[in-house]
Amino acid sequence: MKRKQKKMNKKHEAIVFGILAFAVFTTAMVLSVVAMRSTIDEIAETAISRTPDAILASAGVTDGKNVLLPVGYFDQRQEPCVDMYNLDLKNELYNREFEWVSCEYYNNGFEQGLVSYDLNDDLLPVGVGGQLTPNRGLKDMSYWFTAVDGKNKSYYGNLEMSYSKNNAEFSFYSEDFYPLDEATFSDGDSVNVDGHNHLFTMNLAVPFTVLASGEESFEIVADDDTFVFVGDELAIDLGGIHEAMAGRLMINEEGEVYSGVGDEELAFSGVKVKKDEGSIIRIFHADRNSSESVFGVMFSEMNLGVVETKVADKKKSSEIQIAYDPTDPTYVAPLGESVVVKADGTRGYIIMATIEGIMVIAFAVFMVIAIKAVVKRKANK
Repeated sequence: MKRKQKKMNKKHEAIVFGILAFAVFTTAMVLSVVAMRSTIDEIAETAISRTPDAILASAGVTDGKNVLLPVGYFDQRQEPCVDMYNLDLKNELYNREFEWVSCEYYNNGFEQGLVSYDLNDDLLPVGVGGQLTPNRGLKDMSYWFTAVDGKNKSYYGNLEMSYSKNNAEFSFYSEDFYPLDEATFSDGDSVNVDGHNHLFTMNLAVPFTVLASGEESFEIVADDDTFVFVGDELAIDLGGIHEAMAGRLMINEEGEVYSGVGDEELAFSGVKVKKDEGSIIRIFHADRNSSESVFGVMFSEMNLGVVETKVADKKKSSEIQIAYDPTDPTYVAPLGESVVVKADGTRGYIIMATIEGIMVIAFAVFMVIAIKAVVKRKANK
């Protein structure tokens, strides 16, 4: 009887020991999971945000979805035609910046070096003159890309960029780009000689987080002056009054920005960005004559600053928009009632919870097997 009681006590001791061991190991496991939480979170985020397409998908940006790009437009007035043979009007001749094909005696042409390499304190281009008429007077650009009473009138709108999952491309292109046909500031028979309102400028920007994947690229096609800055440094220079030309840039794995125009090979622009840090592509475009108006942009494999903006006055409850305010070039943030889209959305937490769940279940199974083995061994002694 005593022997049976002793064996029973040993069995109880084994069970208590097993329970205590399970409690100790469970506590240790919980503490380990807590300690590993940040690491698991990083694993989960990496699993869904390694590519721009995964990030955009978490924001509701899917194949074929239109994404709004805020733009500031400025309707400009044409400069008066002058007689180039009247020497008293030499300054007026050279200082004409916005004019029409009906004005004679001026030279069109692609010309680089019209603006400074750096933006000014207001994050706007600085004119430094040029060699071709009328670009020699291109030193006062204060009214080109910002509102100035009496010189222009500002309008704000959106470009609807189409998103393609293939290469994570945002793109917009138009061979008849006349966003200010309804504007009245520069009205008159000479303004709409072909039924369209030419002589306008535009200021837009797209914030992005640098991936430095070696795949990030940007392309622009436009006629007349177009200047593209990365941060506040010039990367693509398509200056002058010219037919539609293309410019392109790419970011290599070291964060170096290579660019070129036309058929040029890409070359280091002198601009550098840092991996995982925020930057911005700023685009300044001018339509300065009445022959045509072409404009197109394409962003590929870039982690753009995308937000979901609630729209109260439309049937849609929300729209996807680029996080930029064209009324203030220094402001790069969500517009209106916006929520910044984070890469580690619901799927990230599901992945994280799955990893933790598998670890806990595996540990529990191991502990049950271990406890049974201990109880059996002690009970048999």
